[in-house]
Amino acid sequence: MQNVRTYRRSGLSAFALVILVVALPGQTANAQSNIAVIDVASVFESYEMTRDLEAMFNARRQELATEADQRRTSIEQMRRGLAAFDPASSDYVSREQELIRAEVDFQVWSTHSEQRLKTNHKLWLLAIYRNTQGVIEKLANERNYDLVLTYDRLTDDAPDSVTLRQQILLQKVIYHHSRIDITTEVLNRLNNEYKSSGGIRSLDALPADSKRTPGSQPQRMSPTP
Repeated sequence: MQNVRTYRRSGLSAFALVILVVALPGQTANAQSNIAVIDVASVFESYEMTRDLEAMFNARRQELATEADQRRTSIEQMRRGLAAFDPASSDYVSREQELIRAEVDFQVWSTHSEQRLKTNHKLWLLAIYRNTQGVIEKLANERNYDLVLTYDRLTDDAPDSVTLRQQILLQKVIYHHSRIDITTEVLNRLNNEYKSSGGIRSLDALPADSKRTPGSQPQRMSPTP
């Protein structure tokens, strides 16, 4: 009020007085930010590229499992054949060395194949995330979103109260209006871009490296170890 009386004594008009009062410290309204939300987990689950990749990796895992069984069978046959020789004979020694080499080769092959598959799966997951990130960024620029938050769906199928409590505490968004949810639009754009790039035919390659711009497709590289 002291400020108001001071302005009146200075001869300011009533209109100017209103403006000055509104502009007093602590009275200025904060600028609003444009915010959107997205269910990233839902996008990952329904992205056709993710589904095709998982099918491809599952097929490769089955191939590796079949080959591993064949190698184990071969090693077991070598082990049984070795038992037919006299341990003191030269044939026994040479066959024993072959068996040892086969067992070592199997262990090296198994470790390498598993690690290669895990690495390729990780690189594809990163590519999927960056594709998603790129579409979100483009949509945000189109609509002038300042912030895009991810939210999780809270379900009632938690096995116990401890698990449910953890899910509740990990919630990032407590409430949002459906009009700011861009999940469906982002998913549609991702699937349309994936189809236009050739769909599953574009997945005959694995990413050669993980340092690509958001939204880019993985570079060509054999999907099998």
